[in-house]
Parts: sequence; C-alpha cells; structure tokens
Amino acid sequence: MKQFQKILHELKSVVANHKPGDVLTPPPSMPSIYIDGRRLSYAAMGLDNEHSSTATPVIFLHGFGGFFMDWPRIMAPLSKHTKVYALDLPGWGFSEINRDANSLEDDVEAVDEFMKQLGIDSAILCGISYGAGVAWAAAAMGRPRVKRAVLLNPMPPNPLDYMHSGLYQGVFALNLSRATSFLGHKLLRKSQYKAICRENLLNDRLLDTFYLDLAYLVMKQPKMPFLLNAHARGARELNWSEWEHRLAGARTPVSILQGMDDRIFSMDSATYLYELIPHSELIQVSDCGHAMVFDQHRKVSDFLIQCLSRKEEKRTFDQSG
Repeated sequence: MKQFQKILHELKSVVANHKPGDVLTPPPSMPSIYIDGRRLSYAAMGLDNEHSSTATPVIFLHGFGGFFMDWPRIMAPLSKHTKVYALDLPGWGFSEINRDANSLEDDVEAVDEFMKQLGIDSAILCGISYGAGVAWAAAAMGRPRVKRAVLLNPMPPNPLDYMHSGLYQGVFALNLSRATSFLGHKLLRKSQYKAICRENLLNDRLLDTFYLDLAYLVMKQPKMPFLLNAHARGARELNWSEWEHRLAGARTPVSILQGMDDRIFSMDSATYLYELIPHSELIQVSDCGHAMVFDQHRKVSDFLIQCLSRKEEKRTFDQSG
C-alpha cells in the first residue's frame, strides 16, 4: 500500500509537468516487466501482508481506453486479503506498444507472461469491458494459471452488434480508418474526453479532477491512434464465431457481473456470454453503469473477497443485484 501511495504522489508530478501529446514514462516507483523488450507496467498492493501469500492473487485488466488507475477503489480493500495487481495492457497507459501484437490472443499471452515472470502459478483474472474480453479469452484458451475469470460489464464476441451507446458507436466508427483515427485523436479536447468518460458512469460525481487530468494525458499520447485503430478494426474483423466455439468448450469457472444501467453493453450481451460459457454465473448489479469499478466498487471488492474462499462451482442466474 505504501508503494502505491508513492506512485500516486509521483503521478501528481506527471500531471503537473506534462502537456497533452507528450510521451509519458511510468512513475519511478511503478514496477514493470519486459516482454520481447517492451515494457509492461503494473501496480501492486498487498505485498506486505503476511497472510496474502496463502490466498489466490487477483489480476485486474482495464477496458478499452483504460489504465491501472481504474482499479484503486477495488484494490485497496482486497489487498487486505491477498496480493492484487493492476496491469497496463500492452500499449495502454504506461506500457509500451507492440504494433505487431494487438489481438485478444496477444493480450492473453502478455498476461500469461506477466504471471510467469512474477511466479504466479494461479490467479483470478478480473477484467472490465475489453479487459473482461481478455479474461474470457484466457478462459476459452484453457490457460491453466487462470483459476477463475470475473467479468465486469464484459465485451462479448461480436461487440459492435451489442454496443448500444451512440457515442461509443461513433468512437469506434471514427477509429476504423487510420487517417480518421489520427485526426480524431489530434482534435480530441478534454471536454470531449470528459463526455466519453461520463457515458460510462451512472454517478459522474465519482469522476474526480485528478483522474480526468491524468487519464486525458494518457489518452493523448502519440501511440494511442494506432492502438485505437487496431482495436476498432479488431472489433469488426476478428473471427468471432471461432471465439464462440472456444467459449463453449471453456472449463474455467466464470462469473459475469452486469450493470443494470450500462449504456455500452447491456444485459442482452451478458446473457449471450452466459449462455455460451458452460461453467458460468450471471449476476445483475443494480444502480451501476458501464464503469462498475467506480459506480459499484464496494460490491465488486466484496464479491472478489467471497471468490477467494469459494469451493463449489454452480451455474446461477442471480437477479437480486
């Protein structure tokens, strides 16, 4: 926890000393690993807890446009029970981009390599939106280090067919072309970025100024147009029927938590995933938009704490929220 507080202090200097369009380097206290010579940055909590070594670690995976700072509200209470890690997936946040590796499989490989390098033999993967897609892809690929996948408002296969937000549909349409992606990124203003962030939240009072300032700097980095374009094209061009087939054969337990007020992906897409995945449960979360890590962070941390002691697996559909 002390190390994370130090990272937060250093991030204030990042905000104070950079302008939109700058290349950002990780805060000095933020640890990294290297995959094929490229930096993958992450934050960790719970490392000084003498009981944490006996519990299953939890690895957090952010969504499209996100980074590790989406997770502190959930990491803090959970770190009292186990080790927790929040990654900046390749290219996002403070991690370096690999322009030849931008698929779901590539991100699963990066997460697997992260676990290998840190000596993590078993973990719960908890992802939101696109990060939940990486988590279910790891389950579909049968990665033995993944004990359970917890999906928060997950991106489903065929995501553009299930994307309800007109704003997000426009963002993805803009980024389908390399030229318009670079132009849109160049013209993106903080007020526009704030509107996109608010689309994710039911309670936009949780969007504090420091987070918005930092996230906008992260999004305005020169690497981002390439990454946004690659993910937008992937949403349209990936062989989603193959992923449906893989998910139907998954044996990893999967928990799906879906916000009832999500404006990006709604209950129909969560039900679609639930029906695809054999060993799954679907839990509806009331008073929750797409950014469950903000709107209902206590429910998420409480659920993950329960997951640490779960023994029996059952297929359920919980409408209690």
